[in-house]
Amino acid sequence: MSNQVIVYPEISKALITNPGIGFIASPQLMGEVEIVKDNKGNEARKYKFTKNSKTWNHPDSKVYYCGVTWKEMEPKKGEYRWDILEKKLDYAKSLGCTAVVRCLPYTLSDEEDIPTWYRMEYKEEPEFPFWRVDPVTTPYVEYWSEFIENFGDHFDGHPLISSVDMAIVGAWGEGGGTEFLEEQAIRRITDAYINHFKITPMQALLHDPKSLKIINERNETIGFRVDCLGDMGGFHGDEWSHMLDFYPQNIQNFNMGDSWKKAPVVFEACWHMNDWYNQGWDIDYIIDESLKWHISSYNSKGTTVPYEWKDSVERWLLKMGYRFEIRKFTYEQKVKRGQSLPISILTANVGVAPIYHNYPLTIRLRNNTEIFSFAIKEDIREWLPDMDILCKESILIPSDIPCGEYIIEIGIETGIKEIGNIKFAISGEEDGYYPMGKISIE
Repeated sequence: MSNQVIVYPEISKALITNPGIGFIASPQLMGEVEIVKDNKGNEARKYKFTKNSKTWNHPDSKVYYCGVTWKEMEPKKGEYRWDILEKKLDYAKSLGCTAVVRCLPYTLSDEEDIPTWYRMEYKEEPEFPFWRVDPVTTPYVEYWSEFIENFGDHFDGHPLISSVDMAIVGAWGEGGGTEFLEEQAIRRITDAYINHFKITPMQALLHDPKSLKIINERNETIGFRVDCLGDMGGFHGDEWSHMLDFYPQNIQNFNMGDSWKKAPVVFEACWHMNDWYNQGWDIDYIIDESLKWHISSYNSKGTTVPYEWKDSVERWLLKMGYRFEIRKFTYEQKVKRGQSLPISILTANVGVAPIYHNYPLTIRLRNNTEIFSFAIKEDIREWLPDMDILCKESILIPSDIPCGEYIIEIGIETGIKEIGNIKFAISGEEDGYYPMGKISIE
């Protein structure tokens, strides 16, 4: 009689949250909110995406945006306040989130100018509308690159950082005026990121052909970010738009069509979703294009999702980023101490992107008093969309494990209590793990 047990888990179609993917969290819409207002200040119909949601009129999330300015991070030349970003990362963790991080060279407000010591050296501001300091006639490239190098040395591999935006120049680091920089200057900044972030995934601004050319020349695995998702003609009417012209053309023109396989694709809303709704733009077209481009996360700027689009956004969330199903789990029902337990796991990624952190796939044996954990030698970053993934492993059962009956469970551990394990799109989760059945140790 066969000793083999075959389990076909029940696939779940419910919304789930996981680190690094989905809508960027909106703390201002969480908790006890009496009146929900849209981005125009008008009262909106109050609703939640799921019965247990923590957020009103906006999906729950396990990814947060952390932006910090160069001015606050380097108050004196060569002296760094890393604790400022660490506090923001701790706040993200308190929300149960990892974070997309961007260091901004400056914004357009006086409070978020270039560092004070740099301003003392160069008091005049250029006339170009998105520059606070001229990167051509001042040591901007040298100073900013040195900051990025130190930033990478300190934060590369940080467990709370999902990915890092590669800010080159311009207000908010959004690339204004890169066309006026020589390629060598762009290379100096780009190299600062690439050479000092070896573990943490990064995404580059899609607008700058020079930095993307350098990335492709170096064969680097870097994703892309764009800041105007949803624009269907808000700038130039029927003549030109980001959705119909800029994005589909430049993803190909800049050879970034396959970048999603190794690093994230991150979008931010042009204006707000409520503005899209008022313009009468086609939400399903916007969603489908973003999925075609393998979106991992979307920054809605923390504002409300129109109630009329709730169903469309739910469909979006079921595909955005990674979504892992366990189709079949096979193991031996009885195994002796000191021998190997063969297991087989058939999974599928039904999202549109992989996961970009190699969290350990783990098998646990649990009884009433003890838990024994075994990490599987499987790189889950290779679980690409539209693939059946078969993982086979033999687990050596310790010779000193107590005999008896156990529950065999599977999970993917993040190692961060506040964030918890990666959720599978199957039923039956218990404390971050999914029981597959009973096993006897003899």
